Amino acid sequence: MSFRAVIFDLDGTLVDSAGEIAHALNRVLAAHDRPPFARGEVEALIGKGVRVLVERALRIARITDASLDDAVRDFERHYAEEVGTEARLYPGVRDGLLALEIAGIPMAVVTNKPRLFTEQLLQRLGILTFFRALVAGDDGIPRKPAGDMLLAAAREMGADIDSVLMLGDSENDVLAARDAGCVVWCVPYGYNEGRPPASLDADRIVPGVQEAAHLLLEPRRQVASRS
Repeated sequence: MSFRAVIFDLDGTLVDSAGEIAHALNRVLAAHDRPPFARGEVEALIGKGVRVLVERALRIARITDASLDDAVRDFERHYAEEVGTEARLYPGVRDGLLALEIAGIPMAVVTNKPRLFTEQLLQRLGILTFFRALVAGDDGIPRKPAGDMLLAAAREMGADIDSVLMLGDSENDVLAARDAGCVVWCVPYGYNEGRPPASLDADRIVPGVQEAAHLLLEPRRQVASRS
């Protein structure tokens, strides 16, 4: 299939951000005299936005003397100091984005992460300008696993959803793509709420963003070589 646009998930697909998320979350736990979570424990909490992340953490840590709203505010205050300080692009991400940009493929990021943190993270990692559209978790659109965010991104890129490829790392991304009506590929790394990549009902598992870009652009190269 020839795809005309690509939508990327953020955390666990483009960016390894679990370390700095863990730092911020553990500061919340420390304020309630709870031991820190290991990085792997935090990775299993990522995927459905800040509120769900914090809610899960409070439940696991058995913190009952704090309101969820207050804990979310505390996390966001701490994360504002952490965002982009430790996060890194996964190998091949920049090269893959550059290849798609050179080929004229519109790209978007769709994430349940709040917009402020998303823009800061993409800016600090130097890839914000690659994306024609950005749909974030606090934009007032039903969040993944609903397909609405993907549909909004496709509209902003001027692409029909059935010509869009979604690239993610989790069941959340797969379900959103199915709901929206687009093809979905997944990377084998990332978070996926602690579940193995083999559990994903994706249309394809690809090693990374660079390899996905190569596969996506190969039909165009073949057409060009025959002309």
